Formats: sequence, C-alpha cells, structure tokens
Amino acid sequence: MLEKIFLLLFVSNFVIRSLYSLHMLQLEEYSEKKYLKWIFSHLNRYLVNLLFVLSIVFYFFNLYIAIALLVISIYVDLRYFVLVKKKKPLVFTKRLRRLLYVSYAIFGFCLLWTIHSSSLLSESILFFISLFNSFYYFLINALMLPIERLINEYYYKDAKRKIKHLKPQIIAVTGSYGKTSTKYFLTHLISEHYKTLMTPESYNTTMGITKVIREKLDKSHEIFVVELAENDNYGYDKLLDLLHPDISILTSIGIQHLEEFHSMENIIKNFKNYLTDKRIGKKIVVNLDDENIEKLIKDIGAEVITCGIKNEKAQYKVKDLKLEKNGSQFILKTPNNQEFEIKTNVYGKENIINLLLSIVSAFELKVPVEEIIERAKNIVKPKHRLEIVRDDTITVIDDTFNSNPKGFKMALEYLSLFNYRRKILVTPGFVELGEREDDEHYKLGKLISKYVDVVFLVDKKRTKKILEGLNDAGFKGEVFVVNSLDEVIEKFKTFLKQGDVILFENDLPDNYA
Repeated sequence: MLEKIFLLLFVSNFVIRSLYSLHMLQLEEYSEKKYLKWIFSHLNRYLVNLLFVLSIVFYFFNLYIAIALLVISIYVDLRYFVLVKKKKPLVFTKRLRRLLYVSYAIFGFCLLWTIHSSSLLSESILFFISLFNSFYYFLINALMLPIERLINEYYYKDAKRKIKHLKPQIIAVTGSYGKTSTKYFLTHLISEHYKTLMTPESYNTTMGITKVIREKLDKSHEIFVVELAENDNYGYDKLLDLLHPDISILTSIGIQHLEEFHSMENIIKNFKNYLTDKRIGKKIVVNLDDENIEKLIKDIGAEVITCGIKNEKAQYKVKDLKLEKNGSQFILKTPNNQEFEIKTNVYGKENIINLLLSIVSAFELKVPVEEIIERAKNIVKPKHRLEIVRDDTITVIDDTFNSNPKGFKMALEYLSLFNYRRKILVTPGFVELGEREDDEHYKLGKLISKYVDVVFLVDKKRTKKILEGLNDAGFKGEVFVVNSLDEVIEKFKTFLKQGDVILFENDLPDNYA
C-alpha cells in the first residue's frame, strides 16, 4: 500500500517536471542540438531538489520517510518549475500534444511494469525518467522526429499548393536585425491601399509561415508580407521554394545568432546565398548603410534598390534627420531628385532606416505618395521594441523583445533625448552571440557609461564583462547587480524618483534564465 502511495505521488512529480522539460524543448524550437546544449548548461535545475533524490534513495529503505520527502519535493518542484512566472508560456500545440501522449504512454508502461514486478530494473528506469526528465524528452523528441518530418512535409506541400493557387504579391523581409519592425511598418503603409496579410509576431520559420498560409491566407489578400528567419532550420532554400517573393527587403547583416552560425563569415555566406538565389524576386530593397550589404550586392541578378541615411551612394536618402522624443522628421530624397517631407511617430536612427526601407517598398507597390506620407505619421509599431509603456511622473521604455549591438545603441541614444532627467538602465545584456558575447558585453559596458546615471545588471555571471567595461570607462553613476528582474522591481519601490526615465533593454528568455 505504501509503495502504491509513493508511486502515485511520484507520477505527480513526473508530470510537474515534464511540463518544465517540454516548455524548454518548445523554446528551443524542438531542435535536438539546441535542447541538448540547454540540458548540459542547466543540469543543476534537475538536481537542485535534493529532497527528490533522497526520496528515491529512501524508497528502498524506508517508505514512510520516502513519502514524506516526496511530498515536500513536489511542493519544491511546483514552486520551481510550474508556479514561476513565465515570459513565454508553454503552448499546447498539436506537436506538443503528440510528444505528451507518447512520453506518458512509455512512462505509464514503466509504471505498470514496476507495480507488477517490483524489479530493480523497472524501478531504476522509472526513477531515471523522472529524475533526468530533460534527457527523457530529448530521447522522445528524437524518436518522434521522423514522424514530425512527415507531418511537416504534408503541411508544407499543402501550404505550397495553396499559395500557388491564390497568387498574392509576396514581400519578403529578412536580415539580422530590424525584420519585425520593417514588416510592421510596411504593412501599416500599404494596408489601406491593398488587402494585406502579415505574418504575426515572430512567425518567421518555414513551419511558422506554413501555419500562417494554411490558417490565415485567403483569396481576399492581395499582398502577403512575410518575415524570413536567417537562421531557419532548413536555411533559406525551403522558405524561397514555398514563397517565391516578388520583392525582397534586406535590413541588415550582423552578429545576431552568432552562437548558431559560429562565425561572421558563415553569417555573410548565408546572406550571400540568399542574394544570389534567383527566387528572391525581381527587386530587392536594401540598407546601404550596412557595410556588409554594400559588399554583397555588387554581383546579383535582381534589381537592387538602395536606401541610406549616411551612405551618399544610396538611391533613396534621408536628409535633415531630426530625432525627437515623440517621433522624427526628415526629408526623403528620391533617385530623380524629388524631395518629400516625412513626419512620423517612429524614433531611433535604426528604426528610421527600417521605415525608409518600408516607404521605398511601398513606392514599388505603387501606393500613392500622399497616402504613404499621411500613414507614416502614425505607424503601428511592434510591442516591446522601444515602446513607451508609461509616461507620467516616471517614463518607462520597453525594449525587451530582443537586443543586438545596433539596437542597444539606438535605445541609449533615444534615452539621451530625455534631458535633465535621471536615466536608469535595466539589462541582462545580449544572448545568442556565442564566443563574441564577452567582447560585445565589455564594449557595451563602455558605451553605457556615456548615456546613463544608474545601471541595473540582471544576472551577475552573465553581466560580468559589462560591469568590467563600466569600471574601465570610469563610470561615476550607481551600479546594482541583481539575480532577477523581480529584485529590480522590488528595489524600484523605494529607489525611483519623480522624473526618472527607465529603459528596460532586452529580457532573458525562460531558457536562458
């Protein structure tokens, strides 16, 4: 009887740990390579609850103690794995449910085997599955991969047939940074003139776009604006085979996702493959201020339309740019020397280049100039990207969606526009920069020292080099190193003063925390 009570509680513990493992697997996009790397960098997550380990040990010696320890262990795991606030919650997709069914079926078999045989082998397997739950789901995911590939291939071919039948004009937006903002800006500019569908949020992978086509695209849509991930599991090949864009937009080439590409050379090669692919469309609109792009566009087949703020060789140029707290204004000069005055609620230099790319793409789609100028005044912007979420006695700027060296600098430059006010930065630094992360964090520390009065660094280990850069730059302001964002919020209750401006720059995803 006691053994069955223990096993019943054990099942509860398994379910708790399963939800956590599946959440991390989903955040790592079901990639075996990424998930295995996460496992080895977070082994302590599963071993930190020593009560659970002890409950398994005492199972073989004293069931009363084992049950007591397991009850406390369940409480600890609930607090640690389930009740923690998630930045991006677990989504019970069809794929996730299939993983659940298979994993629970195998676990159920092991449980029944243990109940009927009470053999050391069956008990050892059962305990291993729960204690090293992440490895268990690594194996289940590997087992399911052939089936998932078949399912994905079916969905992909269905989406391919559908888009070929509907034939919308397709505008593909890609690059290291600025893809999502450019996608939003362009959709806003053209959506009154054309019935437009945009891939939502960060649906930018082959299967994400496949899902949007199958579920959202219909015959009423004249334009389909699509964001393409440069680090898609299949590369650009399947994306272009699916979409065949009419116009491509290339926003930037930089070190984002360096952790996956391993070197800047590989990143540049990846974008070169894109630019030389005949399926990218007859026209490509590019940011000529980006030196890497300028080098790559010399020998490509498509018609290249260049945009820039600082590069005088660009066909479309921004002149007399004035960056303000509530927006920007500039003169747009065209290749035939026409000039248009643009006033917009978009702020930040990197965002202005994204807006310029969008305006020029709208020109190519024959949207009337007057309509573009009018709609540029009140652009719909993506959430958590240099977004003012509070502006009364205290101003709060949310730039937490993601971060990169260019975007971080833009955010600091925007912060500097709030003259004569105490400027506070909250950041964990960058992620996904691989071996360059320490160098970039050190440079970031030196950059931050020029713009802010107070710095809150989230995660001591991760931000060590930022602190070093701040110290070497002779930063005279206050620095607080904290373990979590919750600590920052608690500190703010007594620390903030009227007139403060707070920039939240980047936020660690759950799988990096």
